Amino acid sequence: MLTRATVLGVTILAMAANPAVAAPITVAATAEIYSAGGNTGLASGATSPPSIALPGGTVSVQFTSVTGSISCTVSAEGCISLNNGSNYNDPDGAGAGASTSSNTGAGAISGITSPNSGSLMGLFVAAGGPSGNAPAALNFTTGSGTGFTSLSPLLDQTFFIGDGLTGDGSGSLQTFYVPTGAITLFLGISDACSYNGTPSCYSDNLGTFSVSASLQSGGTTVPEPGAFVLLGVGLLGLGCVRFRHG
Repeated sequence: MLTRATVLGVTILAMAANPAVAAPITVAATAEIYSAGGNTGLASGATSPPSIALPGGTVSVQFTSVTGSISCTVSAEGCISLNNGSNYNDPDGAGAGASTSSNTGAGAISGITSPNSGSLMGLFVAAGGPSGNAPAALNFTTGSGTGFTSLSPLLDQTFFIGDGLTGDGSGSLQTFYVPTGAITLFLGISDACSYNGTPSCYSDNLGTFSVSASLQSGGTTVPEPGAFVLLGVGLLGLGCVRFRHG
């Protein structure tokens, strides 16, 4: 999936010396990411997703701690039989009954394809809530998958957070760059009957995730190598490159 980034003049990677820390947030297994910002009506059994307000100047977010687990009870709503209420998955979706999951999204919010199911998802939203045509759906089952070091989602584009680390329960903190105009970060779950399709089947979900985040602001920040190629020192004017998630 290709994304654009534009940098003025000399590019210098710099994070704020004292990042703001958001209070821990509880994300219920019923929190529907596709209803963020009042985008659409809630699916059956779903609840509104919690959010983090982004102070002016916030350029990126790291998730310093994501803990907890969720599950799905066997019912007519489409839980795969491996998820019988005692089979819980972690924030990366590991342990879930499905090896992959996908969603079409809803309204102005994009869908997503990801490994496993029941993972923690994020969504950056501008003032006034999601609007216009939905962005392209990201696919985290190709390329580097969920092992990226940094990601630059668009407004209203659902993205994978998991435990915020390059590995499942291990690795380095991932950096998520805030798109221009975003004032709120929503946290929630992508779900569908049999784990593929439109937002649905939230009523049989159990459990919660606890999420702590660090908000970086100030300085001049660009995506890290691997997601972006730094322009040389002394280069003047505009530089525009494409970088690939994965």
